[in-house]
Amino acid sequence: MKRSIRAIATAVCAVVLTSGAAFAQDGAGETESKLMVGFKAGFNLADIRIGADTEYWQGQEGAGKNFGPQIHAFGRYNFTKWVGAELELGWTQNAFTTFTDKTTTYRTNNFQANALLNVRIPVLSVYHPRIYIGPSYNYNAYTYSRTTSNVYGYNVDQTYDVTNSFAPHDIGAIVGLGLQFDVKFATLLVDARYRHGFSKSVRRAGDITSVTPLVRQASFSDVAFMVGLGFGL
Repeated sequence: MKRSIRAIATAVCAVVLTSGAAFAQDGAGETESKLMVGFKAGFNLADIRIGADTEYWQGQEGAGKNFGPQIHAFGRYNFTKWVGAELELGWTQNAFTTFTDKTTTYRTNNFQANALLNVRIPVLSVYHPRIYIGPSYNYNAYTYSRTTSNVYGYNVDQTYDVTNSFAPHDIGAIVGLGLQFDVKFATLLVDARYRHGFSKSVRRAGDITSVTPLVRQASFSDVAFMVGLGFGL
C-alpha cells in the first residue's frame, strides 16, 4: 500500500513538474505580435428561424438547412497576451430551402463585418485556445432562388433574382471557439462559431409564394467552421 501511495505521489509530482516546465517554456517561447492580419475561409450551415405561424410552416415540412461558403480578412490587436480585439470583413453566403408543391432554395450573398473580443483561455496548450464574442452586421447585396418542380411530367428548374424580397440589413451576434498555433511562416487558425441574427430577414413575398409565411417572422442563424492564416506585424 505504501509503495502504491509513493508511486502515485511520485507520478503526480512528475506531472506537475513537467506541466510547469512546459508552461514556462511555452510562455517563454511565445513571440505573438501585438498586431496580426490575415484571412479565414470555410463554410456555414444556415437555418431560418420562425417566430410565428410555426404550425402552418411545420405542415409544409419546415425549412431545410443548407451549406454556404464564406471568406474573411481580419486584423487583430492584442492588448495583452490574453485579450485582444478583432475586426473581420468579408463575404458570407447563407442558404435555406422551403418545401411546398415545389422545392425552392434561397441563397443570400452578404458583405459581413464583425467586431469581436478575443480572449485566450488560460489552459496549458500549444494550440492557444480562445473564445470570442461580439456584434455582427450583414449587408444583403444579392439574393437568388432556385426552384425545382414537376409540372405535368416535366421537370422545371428556374432561377430568380429575389433580392427585394429580403431585408438589406441584418444585425446579429457571434460567439465562438478557436485554436491557433505557429507554423514556420505564419499562425494557423481554426475556429467554430455560431451567428444569431436578430433582424427579420424576409420583408415581403413578392411573386415567391413559398416565403409568404416567413414575411416579418423569420431570422437567419448559422454555424460556421473556418481555417485561416495570420501574419504578425
